Amino acid sequence: MAALETSADRASTSSESRSRLVAKRLVLRIVFAGVVFVGLWLTVTPPEGARGLQLLLGVAAMLAATLSHWAPGSGVLLAVAATTTAWALNLTADPFLLAGVGVFTSAERRGTRRFPWWLLVAGTLLMLVTFVFGGPPNLGGFEERMRGVLLGAVVLAVSWVLGVRTRQAQQVAEEQVRADERLRLARDVHDVLSHSLGAIGVRAGVTAHVDALGEPELREALRAIESQARDSLAELKLLLQRERDGKLETAAASLPLSGILRDVSATAKLAGLEVDLHYDSEVDQLPPSIRTTVHRVAQEAVTNALRHAGATRLTLTVTHTATDAVVAASDDGVGVSSGFSYGHGLTGMRERVRLLGGELCIDSGQPGFLLTARIPLPQHEGAAR
Repeated sequence: MAALETSADRASTSSESRSRLVAKRLVLRIVFAGVVFVGLWLTVTPPEGARGLQLLLGVAAMLAATLSHWAPGSGVLLAVAATTTAWALNLTADPFLLAGVGVFTSAERRGTRRFPWWLLVAGTLLMLVTFVFGGPPNLGGFEERMRGVLLGAVVLAVSWVLGVRTRQAQQVAEEQVRADERLRLARDVHDVLSHSLGAIGVRAGVTAHVDALGEPELREALRAIESQARDSLAELKLLLQRERDGKLETAAASLPLSGILRDVSATAKLAGLEVDLHYDSEVDQLPPSIRTTVHRVAQEAVTNALRHAGATRLTLTVTHTATDAVVAASDDGVGVSSGFSYGHGLTGMRERVRLLGGELCIDSGQPGFLLTARIPLPQHEGAAR
């Protein structure tokens, strides 16, 4: 029930945010239309007796710019018709800016091509209409009207191009957000399952290959494997619940880091890896995001020592200074003398550290792996206050 209420609250908040954004854009549209009407319509002195028609056409163009928020196509047609008529009668100096509002909106919502063929046709028709209804070329003001129409064609073309570019930029941003979300989720799932399944696999393998193991020891090993599996499922459930609720921090971020590190050490010990754990007394005061990253780096270091290095002992140290938090891990396992490839674990570890502006250094030699993660503290604060 709480999860349903949380989802409903989040949906309501998102709806309110969208409503505020729509209202803000509508107000900006109305203000822009009013500025154009005052600056480029009312400042033009119309022929005698044509002030009423000028006001009527100007208001129609303003309403069209506002209408284009809901119906861009209809808004563009109305604004173009009103502005073209006004240009033909020498009633405005608006270079189709109000029509451009609708063109921009239409391109932002449905545009795919930067410069469609119909835009060139529309510009040509505007010039023809102005030429036909604007009087003969020897009539005064004809050149000015033609220059205005040409400028209007440019304005409409630029409005379309800007709308398409805005649409494409939004699509790229949305795709990037989805890609980042998939990457983050894959990293979290790997961190949750890799450590626990690695420990379960090692412990199950040891249990299966020890012939002299008595029934009490076997039952104890099975209970430990069961407990580890249940803990992993619980953590995975919390992770998925966090994704549904839209929370950015894991549940572990609210727990003391010292306790989490001791739990990681205890899990490693059950799998046959001795961990020499050292940490500062104030690591629990680190910011939540850094505590989470330190937890995952330590967890992955233990997993690598268990699954890949064949180590029996791991030294894990977590310290911090006034500017950095440092995680150092070294094992006595089999290193790689030449080179090594980055799997999902090391890649995810490096990504986590880099997201916080830190640096991960890995040295594989003889013996074992040497890993150091250095994470800068926000605003050079040694602890969260």
